[in-house]
Amino acid sequence: MRLTILVVEDHPAVRHAIRSWLASSCPDCTVLEAASGEEALERCAEHRPDLVLMDINLPGTSGIETTRQIRSTPGAPPVVIVSLYDTEAHRRDATAAGAAAFVAKDRMGYELLPVLKRLFAPLEKAR
Repeated sequence: MRLTILVVEDHPAVRHAIRSWLASSCPDCTVLEAASGEEALERCAEHRPDLVLMDINLPGTSGIETTRQIRSTPGAPPVVIVSLYDTEAHRRDATAAGAAAFVAKDRMGYELLPVLKRLFAPLEKAR
């Protein structure tokens, strides 16, 4: 079963690093990319990803607002905020916007995979 993950990150090098990490950690996943909130909304409408990894600090619409917009649509995928900004306020804003989880970028290497497995488990059962 192929699951689709949309990576929303404005820095190309970081986006590439996340994509490479996903390729080795989740080889059965298809990875899509977006560099802004607006692009993320377009990709979600066009491809209907199973999960979105969202940076907070994006050009134009913030990752928090983009998460809110994604989560307000019927059948919306879970959104995991992946950010350098690991503060209680950012975590609270992410939760209020509908994010399923928050992972600090400096802890991605060991925190993200368990989050992905937890969020993918119901999808795998449904397919």
